[in-house]
Amino acid sequence: MSKWKKIGAFLLVLCLIAGLWTPVPIKAEGHTDYTPEELLEDIEGILLWEKSEEHLSAEDNLLDAVFLQGVGNSSIDWLVFGMGRSGYPDDYSGFRAVAEEKISSEYQKTGGLDREKATEWHRMALAILAAGGDPTAVGADQDGNPINLVVDGVYDMQEGMSPGKQGINGWIFGLLTLDSLRYQVPEGAAETRESILISILEKQLADGGFSLNASTEEDMSDVDLTAMAIQALAPYYNSEQTYTYERMGRKVTQTVRQSVDEALKCLSDRQLDSGGFISMGFENSESCSQVITALCSLGIDPGKDERFIKDGHTVLDALMSYQQKDGGFLHSREYDEENPEADPDASNLLASGQACYALTALCRYYGGLRTLYDFREEPSQEVKEQITQARAAIQGLGDSAETSALQAAYEAYLAVPVEERSYVYEYADLAEQMKEAGLANDSEYLAASMEQNTKGNGTITSLFGKEIDMSADIEFSQEDAEAVKKLPETVTTENYVEVVKLLDKLNKSENQEDYEKERGILQKKKEEILKIQEEIADINNTVLEKLYPLEDISREDKKTVEDLQKRIAALSEYDRQEILQYEDIREASVRIKNQETALMVSIVVGVLIVLILLVVFLRMRKRRAKRLEQRRAVRYDAEDDEDDDEDDEEE
Repeated sequence: MSKWKKIGAFLLVLCLIAGLWTPVPIKAEGHTDYTPEELLEDIEGILLWEKSEEHLSAEDNLLDAVFLQGVGNSSIDWLVFGMGRSGYPDDYSGFRAVAEEKISSEYQKTGGLDREKATEWHRMALAILAAGGDPTAVGADQDGNPINLVVDGVYDMQEGMSPGKQGINGWIFGLLTLDSLRYQVPEGAAETRESILISILEKQLADGGFSLNASTEEDMSDVDLTAMAIQALAPYYNSEQTYTYERMGRKVTQTVRQSVDEALKCLSDRQLDSGGFISMGFENSESCSQVITALCSLGIDPGKDERFIKDGHTVLDALMSYQQKDGGFLHSREYDEENPEADPDASNLLASGQACYALTALCRYYGGLRTLYDFREEPSQEVKEQITQARAAIQGLGDSAETSALQAAYEAYLAVPVEERSYVYEYADLAEQMKEAGLANDSEYLAASMEQNTKGNGTITSLFGKEIDMSADIEFSQEDAEAVKKLPETVTTENYVEVVKLLDKLNKSENQEDYEKERGILQKKKEEILKIQEEIADINNTVLEKLYPLEDISREDKKTVEDLQKRIAALSEYDRQEILQYEDIREASVRIKNQETALMVSIVVGVLIVLILLVVFLRMRKRRAKRLEQRRAVRYDAEDDEDDDEDDEEE
């Protein structure tokens, strides 16, 4: 690096730390050609934005205590997935430790993850792979056995469950997870690779796309689901194997390539002049991210393929138009009532996470690396050369090649190991010309080559040229022991990540026997924190079960509300922030007080009315008595007068 470049880089870091410069400006509308270096800067810009959101400096690890509190949340997990696939330097062991703890805790409490959403298993498995972990050996279940997210979440789910229970996205991400490390499916499994693949294919609609809730073939597809389906089907694109299945009630026999080509046409037809896409009624950035990821999975350059350039704009142009000055990405420029967290004026975590992995997919494509969802080690140099030679041979064919040239290109393709042939992106052109020329194509089906591994860690390859220490040689240091001593006497959930990371490191260290005292302290602190987490979860669940809808709150709920308020008051100030419905509890209390006040007012008014009526009654009674007295007096006077008259007559 030159002297001036070093000075410029130093000044840039100073500006970043001082907050005087935002990492990435809003991209101007129109077409722009982006270099891989610029795309890497954009990926880093996303991560710097999230660091600033967590009040971290540019040099701090994002995977720190505060950020990792959200492990298991979709937005957090997908951002970590994108980080890991880009190889951005950070503490991935921290993520793995917290993910294992949370998954183990859920298994031990309920026997698994979400029974309705298989994608909970898939997302966690993919994020753990991206962080360099092994999703087939995560933590421990109720019986103390390692948890296998691939078995439990894909091909052998619990009774009554299925990857497709939540819709086609369960099948899509089930296949992505199954193929992420080319996992073997044992005989007798509830699902096979083929059954999952067909479950996706049979949901294809008449327009070539896919949709979550389609019931007939004529229903309109969704851009995001269509792009995701392409991502899952991509490894089979070069296979000549045909599948026969019912497609929305119609029998179909065709290759995966034919289905994918229909889906690509659908996406091309749905692309707007801006280069972007509409999903769920809104033009948004996530659709752009999914399409970019889909195209890269097939070796299609989203910046150059004419099918995906509209009015001079590419889908990458559209995606980058959502990037903000702070480095993050908008969800949409329109307000969505059904998605109130997606502020049209502020960067969004889920949108930014998807942009992160879409740009990572593009950088991996430009760098000749494995696709986004392929976590195997990179091919050997020999295999890479075989792939390069096959691609070059096909590219050199032209539109009408001689039979000898076709045969030579085909032999170059067959020289590539079958498990790597999906990376010969031009193969479809060769297959089409061979078909037209009447040449036999007896290439092996690719599905069989997927049965490679039963376990293994995901491979982290850095796109930033910085080494990431993934060493298995872990040693619990004296510095770690000091960190244990510094833990507060009374812990809160704020200490959860630190305790879990230290305990995980100790349990995996070779010198763990030297720190049994520290292990006891950490285990005790962890149990205390887990009790607090359970209390917080129970409070939140009680609110949802007993106080909703708030409009129906009555004085009968007073004891429940008072009990909840006492339990919340017993929590630390930090833990009270974890009560998601805290304002609702206060509103319930106010409603009850208002009802009691209204009741008291009603009682007082009622008493006053009774008193007034009593007074009126007594006064009326008194008046009546007085009138009667007066009448009696008049009568007595009259009788006296009559007596006097009678006396006079007698005289």
